[in-house]
Parts: sequence; structure tokens; C-alpha cells
Amino acid sequence: MPDFDFKISFNGKIENGTINASDRKAALAKLLADGKTVLALKLSGEALPTSKTADAPKAVKGGEKLALAFFKKMLQLCKGGMPIADALRSLAQRSLNKNMQALSRDLYKNISEGSTLSSAMSAYPDLFEPCIVHLADAGEATANIVPIFENIIDYLEGKRALKASVKSALIYPVILCTLASGVVLLFLFYLMPMIENMMANLGGELNLPVKILMAFGDFLMYGLPAFVALAFIASIAVGRWRKTESGRLETDKLLFKTPLIGKILYNSDLSRFTNLIATLYASGVNTTETLKMAERTINNSYLRMRFQQCRMAINDGAPVAQSFKKYEIFDDDDIDIISVGERTGSLVECFSEIRKMHMEALDVSIKVATSILTAVALITAVSIIFLVALGIVSSVFGLSQTLS
Repeated sequence: MPDFDFKISFNGKIENGTINASDRKAALAKLLADGKTVLALKLSGEALPTSKTADAPKAVKGGEKLALAFFKKMLQLCKGGMPIADALRSLAQRSLNKNMQALSRDLYKNISEGSTLSSAMSAYPDLFEPCIVHLADAGEATANIVPIFENIIDYLEGKRALKASVKSALIYPVILCTLASGVVLLFLFYLMPMIENMMANLGGELNLPVKILMAFGDFLMYGLPAFVALAFIASIAVGRWRKTESGRLETDKLLFKTPLIGKILYNSDLSRFTNLIATLYASGVNTTETLKMAERTINNSYLRMRFQQCRMAINDGAPVAQSFKKYEIFDDDDIDIISVGERTGSLVECFSEIRKMHMEALDVSIKVATSILTAVALITAVSIIFLVALGIVSSVFGLSQTLS
């Protein structure tokens, strides 16, 4: 019987070895029977597929759309017990999407050479953000990659839905601001010269609404470009500062404590890592490893620092609920749920419920933010148009009084 080289994930470790079986299917059945996650399985001495047109990692395009399609395909293939490497090879050979072919081919090559899926994914930062890479790492380490793929798909779909809702909510304010700016420019460059000439010839004075509009026009022509230039320079400086550990921590802390924005960031991070915690607990992973893996998926470095302190306290023997309360990771309602879960041994259901609550809170925060933005845009547009109308009417009345 032939020998098959394999790479598996078992008990949090990646292992390589060789198994003797009649065929690939029999070898796979033997490995799966032991409760292991098969990352790669190939006939000993089997050559890797090569292609002269293989793209370098930086050449693969598609962004989150490609990443979402990739994980959906991987989930379909791996749900039936297909090893990760075989799933990648299948996509590299059969996918009709050229970018997915190139991506799958390169990932398969790296895994076959001894790399893990997560480390191979890290070569594509434009496709896989760090939290997704850490999620994949958690799936490999716990031998439970299918629920992790579902977790990633849920995260990416939620992120896309969030972007779509924000974009649709911004359409109305953008139209209003564009309309208001157009009215101001029309007044300043067409109506204003006519009013000034009439006032100069008849000895009238410009009224307050007209002066306000003129000041606003000067800001649009001179102040706004300067403001945009300063904002651009500031964004570059902040971006470079954020590349340092202290800079990222300070800016994330500021964002975290900013009204409304901080709530959105907080609920987004909590809904993601509580989902992972529930998944890992359901897979039988102990609390220490679960919290360690969940910590790496938190985007906000300030919240991650607090979570790290909380995790260390729990490792030292402190109760889970009390530690989360001490470091203010969760609010009081969440702490009550976790306390019940500790007493009843149902932490999986508890963290799933917390995740649901924070997803709903995230949706509410986003709706509030877009509503405020829409209201501000509407008030601004109406105010500008009112000033234009008032300026024209006041000028006409002023001219009438001068003539009389």
C-alpha cells in the first residue's frame, strides 16, 4: 500500500507525518477517525502543481469581495471533510475566477511546503486583515476550522452590510450639501455681482444675510482648500505616529472614548471576539487558550490591552465575570449573563447571547450616527438656502427704500 504525507492540527499543535493506506480516501478516513483536522494530505513524493502564469501575492486583486468568495468556497469544500490543502488545490484547478485561482495556488504551495494556512494568508494583507488571519490560526490550532470559516464569513458579510448601509445613508446628506454649495456659488458668482452693482449705483448698503453669505463664500474659495491641505498633512503625520506602538495605543484610546464612534468600535470588537469565544468554548478549548486566541482578534489596541490584563487575572485564578467587570470589558448586563454562565456551565450560550446583544447595539449606534449626520446636513442646507433667499429679499427691500 502506498504512503501518504499528511499535516494535521490536533490538540492545538500542527503535526506532520506519514500514513500507510490503500488510497487517499482511506488515509483521510483514518486521520478523521481520530478527531484530527487534516490540513494537507498527498501521496509521498507527489509534485506540486506549477504554472508559469502564477501571480505573485501582490498581483492578486479583489479585496474583501474576493476574500468572502474564497472563504465561502473553502467552507463548502471543507464541510464534507476535504483537507484544506485539497480544497485549495481544487480551487486552483477549477475556479473560474483568475484571482481566486492565483490566490489558491499560492496558498496551496505554501501549505505543501510546511506553512500553516494563517501564515500563508498573512502574505495577502490587502485581502486578509489581521483579525481574519488570527481567526484562521485559531481554527487550525483547535482542529475546528469549519466553524471558524463560518465565523469569518459572518464577519465579512456583516462588514459589507455595514458599509452598504453607511453609504446609502450618506447619499442624502451628500446631495443636500452639494445642492447647498451650488446655491451659494450661484448666488456669489451670478446674483451677488448684480446686487453689488445695484447697491453701488443707488447708494445702498449690503445687509447682514448677504455679508454672511459672502464670508461663507470666501471660506469655500480660500479657507476650505487650506483646511483640506492641513487635514491631509495631519492625516499623514497621524498615520506615521500610529505605526508606533505608543501612537496606535493613544489614538485608539482617543477613538474608543469618543462619543458614538467609540460605541461603534466597542460593539464591533465585542460582537466579533465574543462570537469566537463561543465557538472555541463549543470546540472544547479551555478558558486560557480561548481568551488568548480571542485577544488577537481585537482591532482596538486600547481595548486589547485591557483585555490582556483581564486575561492575565483570569489565568491567575480570578473569576471570569469579576475580571471582565474589573477591567470594564463588558457592561453590567453582560457581566450578569457571564456570571450565570459560570454557575451553570453554559458559557457558550452566554457569549452567543452577548454577541447578539452587541450586534443589535452596533446597528442602533450606526443608525443614530447616520441620522445625526443627515439632520446636520439638512439643517445646514436649509439654513444656507434661507440665507440666500433672505439676502435677495432684503436687498430688494433695501433698494425700494433707497428709491423711495
